[in-house]
Amino acid sequence: MSIPEQNKKNQDTNSNTATTTKTTSTTSKSQEKQEQKPKHKVKGKAYHYYVESILLDDVPYFLSINLKTGKIETLQSIPTTINILEPLDANQCGYIPYSFTSEELHSLITREISKQEILDDIRNQVEIYIVVDENGKYLIIIDTVLTYCLEWIHTIHYPFFVGDTESGKSSALHLARWLCYRCHLGEDIPMADIYNFLGTDEEGCGTIAEDEAQGIYKDREKIRMYKSSYTKGSRKARILNTNGPNKHQVYYHTFCPKWFGGEQIPLDKGFTERLVQVHMISGTPKSNIKRLTDEEKIRLNHLRNKLLVWKMQNITKGLQRFNSGLVQRDQELWEDFLSVAHGTTYFEKAKEVVKFYTEQRHQKISDSLEGRIFKIIVKLLDDNLEIMAQDLWHTIAQGSEELPGQLDPRQTKSFYPDEFGFKVTMNMLAIMMEEKFHARKKVRVENYQRKTYYVFDKDKIKILATKYNVQLNLN
Repeated sequence: MSIPEQNKKNQDTNSNTATTTKTTSTTSKSQEKQEQKPKHKVKGKAYHYYVESILLDDVPYFLSINLKTGKIETLQSIPTTINILEPLDANQCGYIPYSFTSEELHSLITREISKQEILDDIRNQVEIYIVVDENGKYLIIIDTVLTYCLEWIHTIHYPFFVGDTESGKSSALHLARWLCYRCHLGEDIPMADIYNFLGTDEEGCGTIAEDEAQGIYKDREKIRMYKSSYTKGSRKARILNTNGPNKHQVYYHTFCPKWFGGEQIPLDKGFTERLVQVHMISGTPKSNIKRLTDEEKIRLNHLRNKLLVWKMQNITKGLQRFNSGLVQRDQELWEDFLSVAHGTTYFEKAKEVVKFYTEQRHQKISDSLEGRIFKIIVKLLDDNLEIMAQDLWHTIAQGSEELPGQLDPRQTKSFYPDEFGFKVTMNMLAIMMEEKFHARKKVRVENYQRKTYYVFDKDKIKILATKYNVQLNLN
């Protein structure tokens, strides 16, 4: 008996599940059903089921797991008290839909798929289509599985593939389109499209892959949303029908994996702190992910289907969690990544990846403008942890090993660092001292002149020294 036939038999004998039968036992039930409106659902819980929209023999179905029995089955719809839940049609997907044949689905759900197996399968595809260093390769492999773990994780990092033209950065995103969970690939994706794609029903309804993202910082709404939505529970409020009688507020779920590609890293400090920067190199892959043969498409589609079934088989188990020893932002960005690889032969490689990219991030923080200025501050601090504002400005304006550059000869209150594309002013520095470094401003009168000092708290300056990787010699 085929899966659809077996499914219909199961549905006809269970009043709590969806049914494809168009007749009901009583007229009242028929009237009630007519009043119910269909609602399309991408994935998530419905009664005692967890469901994922798929196509089965080109027909929309829910791939479902009964959370009470653990049995995986297919349903065409699920009636609720207010509507009838239906799976998405193929033309409603902003991504390649999960498409199974009955034989393929049966072969997948009747055996246990291991995490080791899917990691090995993804590795084989990465080695065919992507030319990247070892850290980048294992990042892609494990991050692909991570996109199927959204029910079990809390925070996530964003891989950003950066490189010149023909460096392979777009190929990484095209591989994500084929293998990552419900991956929507595009360039300069409008905010309205992002909100509609992620929806208001369930959190983590897909993966966003945005190419040519070097100028993304210019879209302030998008960059704010991306910065805040690396944590579970992130939502964005929007008012619909603002000028009509049906004006109402909705909340879009914005937490999901986001992959990016571009020729440069965007100029936004908060955004870059959530990125894993993968520097792509020019090379010739074994095959072109953008010019797939029919055989390659079948292979990639089967692997993608296997990933979805693996998720279904483990939906109530989740990931085995452990204490990585990471803290603060490093823990937020990497602990779930390590959980994916834990218990497989990829775990040691995962630890090497984390070490490499956390050191990369810390070095970038140390080399940032704030990091350079903090190094100068530490050198000028007196025993009372005070620094005169004028002394700090003079040290910066003269140029130094920590922050080389030139003073604007026309106005001595503007300094242009060599390694940054913007000027530093006295006003900017004053704001930075209080807001970034948490120094307390104090004005004194010395020799009949008002002089501004900044006073630092000992505990806070130790925290800053750790953040910017600066050695302190405090009494």
